[in-house]
Amino acid sequence: MCCIYYTLHVCDHWVAQPSPGNGPMVRICDVAEEQRLGIQCLQLEHRVTFRSQGLCDACLWKQVSK
Repeated sequence: MCCIYYTLHVCDHWVAQPSPGNGPMVRICDVAEEQRLGIQCLQLEHRVTFRSQGLCDACLWKQVSK
């Protein structure tokens, strides 16, 4: 099963790019690795790995530009 990691922000937006140094965004399973150019993995898991106390970039710019 492939996993996609997210960061959940205070504004309730899920961002699929963790901060630099926090590890990979997507973890590919063995089946998808073997058939990289063939079929894609149909078993995706979306997992929140980090919770941010701040706003996402889009909401932060909306607050700053008001």
